Amino acid sequence: MAEVPNNKHKGHFWCWHEAMLAKFKGTGSNYTAADLAILLEDYSAVTDIPCVLFCDELIATFPHAKVILTNRDPDRWLQSIEKLYSIIEWRSMNLLARFEPDIGKYLSILQMALTSWTSPSPDWRDRSQLRAGFLRHYQHIRSSVPPDRLLEFRAEDGWAPLCAFLEKPVPVEGYPYVNAGNELFHIHYLLIAVTALSLVVKGLLWLTPVGVVLFGVWYYYV
Repeated sequence: MAEVPNNKHKGHFWCWHEAMLAKFKGTGSNYTAADLAILLEDYSAVTDIPCVLFCDELIATFPHAKVILTNRDPDRWLQSIEKLYSIIEWRSMNLLARFEPDIGKYLSILQMALTSWTSPSPDWRDRSQLRAGFLRHYQHIRSSVPPDRLLEFRAEDGWAPLCAFLEKPVPVEGYPYVNAGNELFHIHYLLIAVTALSLVVKGLLWLTPVGVVLFGVWYYYV
């Protein structure tokens, strides 16, 4: 997900939001294989939201691609999703969304992801369906990808099975361990700070010429 805002200048953020609205809300036209191929032309691999929500489309668009199914403990995944709920409900995030459209779209993307995972419940806040949605996704991938193109992987397995599957040499460095603890919160604290600062700067840029004009009027007439 972190990569999508980085390519905002290419329109990726808006494109993925548009694609998700079409898929989950029935608004607009569904993205075709050609659309996805163009959107991902600079990438050799994808992961996480929003791409994980388009697994069927991506498997069909790239029929020879290898798929890595990262196995996680359901309880630990549920803990991380609970953090996602907390972020969506932050008053600061929702306040910024009123002034910054990208934040509003970001929250919308997260809510649509939760809508997919809590299906068939009509309420994305319904945590009771999350475990079933998690297990359903894993089973769906296993049944959709041929065994010769699928690797069931656990982070604790390290480089060996991953590199063998991808036919790449094993790095000298140890396998990285990231995205632990409260890192998700820290990333979003930074997002809020950067967005708030950007809004302040925009406000100052707008107010400066207005202030100059008002000062000129005051100076001329007073």
